[in-house]
Amino acid sequence: MANFSKPQSMMTMLVALLSVLQFTVAFQHGHKHHAHPARHPDAAVEAHMNEVAGELEKRQSGGFIAITGVCSAGTDSNGACNSGSTAAPRLEIRQLKQNADQWNLYLLGMERFMAKDNSDMLSYYQVSGVHGRPFQTWNNFPTPLLNQQGFCPHGGTLFGSWHRPYLAIYEQAWYFSVQEVINTFPSNQQQRWRNAASTLRMPYWDWAMDPGSGQPTVPTAMRDTQVTVTKPSGTVTIPNPLYSYNFGNSLPSEMGGGPWNNWPQTLRRPIANPTRSNNNEMSARFDSIRISLRDRVFALFASKGSWGMASTEAIGVRTSLSGSSVDSFESVHDVIHNTAGGESGGHMYYLDVSAFDPLFWLHHCNIDRLLAMYQFVTPNTWVANGNIPRPMAQWNQGEPKNAYSPLKPFTKDASGNYFSSMDVKETRVLGYYYPETSDRTYSQVAKAVNSMYSGGSRSLSKRTTDEQTGQYLGRPLKEGDYHTVVSIIADKYAMEGSYTVHCFVGKPGSNSTAPFPVTNSTVPIAPTGNSTSPYSNCTEPSTDYTQDPNYVGAYGILGGMMAGGSNGSQPVMTEGSIPLTTCLQGKEHYGLLESLNPEHTVPYLKENLHYKVVGINGELNPEDIPNFHISVKTTKVTPAASPDELPDLSAPYQILEDVTKLLPAGGPFKYIPSLLDIALPEGPEYEEPGHSDNSGNLISGLLPGLPMPWEEEGYCVTKQTVEYVDPEGKFLYAQM
Repeated sequence: MANFSKPQSMMTMLVALLSVLQFTVAFQHGHKHHAHPARHPDAAVEAHMNEVAGELEKRQSGGFIAITGVCSAGTDSNGACNSGSTAAPRLEIRQLKQNADQWNLYLLGMERFMAKDNSDMLSYYQVSGVHGRPFQTWNNFPTPLLNQQGFCPHGGTLFGSWHRPYLAIYEQAWYFSVQEVINTFPSNQQQRWRNAASTLRMPYWDWAMDPGSGQPTVPTAMRDTQVTVTKPSGTVTIPNPLYSYNFGNSLPSEMGGGPWNNWPQTLRRPIANPTRSNNNEMSARFDSIRISLRDRVFALFASKGSWGMASTEAIGVRTSLSGSSVDSFESVHDVIHNTAGGESGGHMYYLDVSAFDPLFWLHHCNIDRLLAMYQFVTPNTWVANGNIPRPMAQWNQGEPKNAYSPLKPFTKDASGNYFSSMDVKETRVLGYYYPETSDRTYSQVAKAVNSMYSGGSRSLSKRTTDEQTGQYLGRPLKEGDYHTVVSIIADKYAMEGSYTVHCFVGKPGSNSTAPFPVTNSTVPIAPTGNSTSPYSNCTEPSTDYTQDPNYVGAYGILGGMMAGGSNGSQPVMTEGSIPLTTCLQGKEHYGLLESLNPEHTVPYLKENLHYKVVGINGELNPEDIPNFHISVKTTKVTPAASPDELPDLSAPYQILEDVTKLLPAGGPFKYIPSLLDIALPEGPEYEEPGHSDNSGNLISGLLPGLPMPWEEEGYCVTKQTVEYVDPEGKFLYAQM
C-alpha cells in the first residue's frame, strides 16, 4: 500500500510503501504450507473513498477475516486494501477533537459500532471479547479452546506485538461503522464526511503528557456522560460512547459473571446507591500519578534496552540482562488499568473484562504508540524469545514462542494465515503511523520524548510545581545525577483481581517533608461538565492518600478475576519500578536533600520512604502477598549531549539494601528464574527446525512435553523486503 505524509523534511518523504515482497520458508512438520503472495499496490495516491455498504457481512461470509486495519480506498473482493489506500496518523484524543468533522465521525462511528448485534463477529462485543471473557472462539479459531480463557498474552514476550493486530481489527471494525454512518447522510453532504474520513484513525490517550495549565490528565471527553454530535437530522445529544459500554438490559450469560453483581454497563472506580462510575475520583487519581507515569516513560526511552526487554514485564527477560532492566511498557500499562478500574472493582481492574471499557482502546493505542516510537531507539531489536506464562485460549502454559510464532487468532488474509510479530513491525502495513514516527528516525523520536516527557520540558511554562497536585515537576538531568527507583517483583496472579503499590517519600498524612505548600497538593477535582452528574467526587482530599503532599506515584499489578493465572501451575513473575528521581530533585530544590548521590539519598530514603499495597479487599500486608519483594535501586546518569539525543540510563543499577531492609518485604532478595522464565536462546537455529546447537545436540524445548515454536500449526518464517518511494514514485531505499 502506498503511504505519504506532508513533506516537512527529506526524511518525511520516505514514507511511501511501494510493496512488501515476502519470501517465505514454511516449516510445518506435516502441517499445511502457507504461501504469502506479494502485493503490488499503485504508487499514485488518489483522494477517494469507496462505498462499503455491506462490507461487514461480506467479510464474515468469506470465512476468515483479512485484518488490514483501515483501507482508506476500500477493499477488494478478497478483503485486501485497494490500491491507493494510504496510511494516516493516529492522533492524541485532544488533538483529534480539534477537527470537528473527524471528531463527529469518530463518535458516531463508536455509537454505531457499539450498537452492533452481539452475534456479529465484528461487533464491539465480540472484538472486545477476544481479549478475555466470554472465553469463546473468534474468527473461526478451532473449538474447543485449549483452555477456557481469553487470547491476550499478558506477562509474556508477545504482549506488544499481539496487541498490534488486535488494535487493527478494532480500528477496522469501527471504520466500517464510520462508513455506514456516512451513508446515512444526504447524498449532497456525503463528500464532506468522506473527506474527513479519508485520514481518520482512532485516537490514543497520552496519560503521561502535560495537558496544559489547569487541565486534567483525563480529558472531559472521556468522562462526560453525554456528548453533542451532528446527525442527518441535525444536532443531537447522545450517551457518550467514550464514557462506557452498555451490554444491554443484562449481562450476557456467556460472560459467566462480572463485577458489581453482573452490572450490565462498564464501570470506573464504581460506587453504590445508586451504582455508577466515579469518573471524578478517577481523574484525581490520574492527576496524582501523571508525573510518575511521565518519568517511567522517559526512563524507559533512556534505558537503551532491547525492544523485547522494554516491551514486557516478564521477569525471565529482565533477569537475563544487566543494566537497565528495571521497568517495561507493559508494567506501566498495568497501573493505567488499576487506576481506571479502581480498588472498588471496575472493569479495567480485571484483565478478563477490561477490553469492554472504551478507555481500554484509547490506552492501548498509546502503549502501541510508545512501542512504535521505541522501535527507532533500538532499531535492530524486536520481539524476544519467551514462554507462554499462563494457560490461554490458544496456547498452553510454557509453550516457547518467537517472533515468527502465529499471533492467534488474527489472520492476515481470507485463507486463514496468521500474522506473526515480524509481519507487524511496520505499522503502515496496517494503515497507520503516529505523529512521532512520521519521519521514521531516531532524532524525531528523541526530540519528542525530550519535549513531552523530560523533567526539563516544563521550563517552557516556567512552572515549578504541577497546578493540579502541587508535585515538583522536575528539572533536566545533569552530570553527577543518579536515577533512583523503587523496584518491585510481584506475582501477577497472586490474588483475585489486581493490586497496587502506592509510594510516599515522607510519612503519609505528615507534612514534615512536604517540599511544596500543602494547600496546593490536596485541591479536590471539581466536577467538570456532566462527567458524573449529578454526583460529585466522593473521595475527600483529607482521606484520599493519593492527594497526600508526600505521594510519589503508584505501581500496578494487573490480575484477572481468578487468582493463580487461570489455574497455571507456576506463578507469573513480573518486575517494574516507580521512579523517585523527580521527587528527590524536589527535595533538593527545597533544601531538604544535598544531592541525588546515594551518599545523601540513602539516609534520606531510609528515614522517609513509605509504601502501602491496596487490593480489592483494602490495604494488604506486603508480607502476606506471595512472591512480593521491594527494593531501591540507583544508576548514574549520562546526560544527553543535545536535544536530538536521549540521556543514557543503561549502566547497571546498584541495589541500595539499607533503604528497604526494615520495610515489609524489603529484605535482601535475589530472584532465581524458574523453567517458565528461561527462554530459548536467540538465533536462527531457534527459528527453524532440524538444527543442532553448538554441541551437535538436536534442539528441543526447555519444558518437557511442549512443542518447539516451529511445531505449532500456523508457524511461518517470513523474510520481508519493504521498498520505499518518494511521492513521485522514485525508489528511495529498501529495508529488510
